Amino acid sequence: MPSADVRERVPLKGIRQIIAQRMGESVHTTARVTLIREVDATDLVVWREGLKKQFGESWGFAPGYNELLAMICSNALREFPYMNARLSADGEAIEYLTHVNVGVAVDTNRGLLVTVMRDADKKGLKELGTEFRELVARVRSAKSAPSELTGGTFTITNLGMFNVDAFTPVINLPELAILGVGRIVPKPVVKDGQIVVRHMWTLSLVFDHRLVDGAPAAKFLNHLCELIEDPQLLFLTKR
Repeated sequence: MPSADVRERVPLKGIRQIIAQRMGESVHTTARVTLIREVDATDLVVWREGLKKQFGESWGFAPGYNELLAMICSNALREFPYMNARLSADGEAIEYLTHVNVGVAVDTNRGLLVTVMRDADKKGLKELGTEFRELVARVRSAKSAPSELTGGTFTITNLGMFNVDAFTPVINLPELAILGVGRIVPKPVVKDGQIVVRHMWTLSLVFDHRLVDGAPAAKFLNHLCELIEDPQLLFLTKR
């Protein structure tokens, strides 16, 4: 295209340059596979509404889906530790990680940044919700410490608030996998032989096939869906 047809030329620098480099590296070095699953989130929606009514005032915030997903994913990462892994720096080994550090992608005016909740599997919902809101406030005001933006072992990226149904996110290196989250939509579905309206949620699990095969990754995704469909199962495992 002739240069005269270019309306504006913006240098690729700063955070945008780092994002471009990391996303390009991820796409060109990983063997990405995407598993897509529609899950019935009706019970989770009802549970969240109950939590909001019961604890919203005393906690100072209404529990959100991002911290609920952080709790659910950290539980699943403990149940399926082969998903809490990375490729070694020399590319010669798979490293299974001790800590479960869940990152959540946050839209900022500087670009998409991932805030990390460390040892998420050891924290309750109130602690995760409080920490997440503090992390988001700092990253959006450019006051994050480097440790708050690094060290994740699994990332959640949620575009549901933008009315996106499903998408295939790029793995946040050096992590093994990332979960793409769409919007929750009331839909008619068949349940127990009857057509009923349920709150359906589309999840996209993108993983690096070099480090894990499709069947084990599907088992992990199925466990996530089981916890979403019946959130009381969270209390049957040790945190």
